Amino acid sequence: MNSLVFLLVKSAKNTLLELRRKPAKLALWVLVIVGIGGIFLLSLFTRQNAAGSLDLVWLKGILFLLILLFVVIAIQKGLAKGDVIFDMNDVNLLFVSPVSSRLILMYGIVRMAKTAFLAGFFILFQSNSFSTVFGVGFDAVLLVLLGFMLAVGVLQILSLLIYSLTNGKPGRKLVVRILAVAAFLPLLVYTGVQLAGTGNLLPALENTLRSPLAAWTPVAGWASAGAVSLISGDTGSGFLFFGLLVLSGALLLLYIALSNPDYYEDVLVATETAFERKRVMAEGQINPEASSAKKVKVVKTGIGGLGPSAIFYKHLRESFRANQLGLWGVSSVILVLGAALFSLFQRGGDGGILVLLQILMWMQIFLIGTGRGLKELYIHYLYLIPESSFQKIVWSNLEIVFKVLVESLAVFGIAGLIMEEPFWLVAAAIAVYTLFSFLLLGINYLSLRWTGADISAGLLIFIYTIAVIVIMLPGLIAAIVLGSMVEGTGVLIGLGVLALWELLAAIGCFALSKGVLHNSDMPVLRTGK
Repeated sequence: MNSLVFLLVKSAKNTLLELRRKPAKLALWVLVIVGIGGIFLLSLFTRQNAAGSLDLVWLKGILFLLILLFVVIAIQKGLAKGDVIFDMNDVNLLFVSPVSSRLILMYGIVRMAKTAFLAGFFILFQSNSFSTVFGVGFDAVLLVLLGFMLAVGVLQILSLLIYSLTNGKPGRKLVVRILAVAAFLPLLVYTGVQLAGTGNLLPALENTLRSPLAAWTPVAGWASAGAVSLISGDTGSGFLFFGLLVLSGALLLLYIALSNPDYYEDVLVATETAFERKRVMAEGQINPEASSAKKVKVVKTGIGGLGPSAIFYKHLRESFRANQLGLWGVSSVILVLGAALFSLFQRGGDGGILVLLQILMWMQIFLIGTGRGLKELYIHYLYLIPESSFQKIVWSNLEIVFKVLVESLAVFGIAGLIMEEPFWLVAAAIAVYTLFSFLLLGINYLSLRWTGADISAGLLIFIYTIAVIVIMLPGLIAAIVLGSMVEGTGVLIGLGVLALWELLAAIGCFALSKGVLHNSDMPVLRTGK
């Protein structure tokens, strides 16, 4: 036990010592800590809005849907390869050491708590939204984060157990799928009954969320009901549902520890898969299909373009090989359906498409990532193309911008038809949304160039959000000022100004970060491969 505690403490210490070699990253972490402290202090002195516009039942619904997404991911991982709760250092050091396998499992659970916190870290920054919309304070934010972390922790353990029980057994995998559907089928049927009875979607959803079926739905229902119960002052129900999460996680762990003490083989698959993915990327192979033993049916070959533009066409070809829908994926379909549902609620209101644009832009900050463009930094031929660094990093990121353009055409096109918005407003929203993705990619590269860290990941997302707001602020001010000077077409002018600023700011970010190809601290450069 002492060796495991030593390993945890030593790892944390080495992480802190590493910051001494990278002062810029250290400065970012200092800003993150100061920012979190500032949010906490601000919440203490900010008056809570007692007249929230929405009932807490909708907070329960939002948290339920968020955790439901993680439920689906956990089950899929369990049926495929299990969840990653160790890394290769643990495999090489702990798995061969004279330490009890059950204690090593507990060590993995402690590591999982860190993962769960990072997954829900964005919740800490929703204090103002919680106060404005639901009329609750910062304590509610902490309770929601606690419920989310408990749920994610249980789901990680469940994923490991599912893999342990179903690996190599198709019959058991089918049983797991049936049980997963059966767990949520009563709630789905109840929602349909309510919808048929009320004839209106919102009252039907509200009745469903208030029903015991929603609260007693495993994991997602327990976490959402527990958090909302504690926020509303019903401590008995809150502790009951949170206790169910803790108890279920403990029972799952106990079952794994007692029934399968040699669980190492079960966790090795996910651990080695994650490690192998990083290794092949370090060797310049960014296409996971190429390193897989799975047979790939090649439909089309060849790429177009000259010079650095060939990178864009290469990415398009890789996207269509990896996915039958090409640039479209499950997330794209969910985005379009969610926007259509939102448009139905906003139909007949004023400025519905602008509200949708704002929501999607906030989501894009946390979801866009850097796609294949960032992975190109691991590959030697990018450095050998005899063109300017600026052209190479821009062309290597245009595929994800094109993907966002395709999605936005569907999202805002359907939303515009439902809300009966004019064509010019829909076109302007598409331009702002697409160019915003280009700007976010530029900010990511700027952070890599000057700090060596991707600030759009982990706890540094706080600094990333501030950077986006600061860079967008001049364009927003100009758009509001110029748009308010003209009646009638003021909104169109404002969106046009904002889109133009996004384009100029993005080009500026890429221009300032072009030296990343000469200073990038990538494995391919360190190994000389």
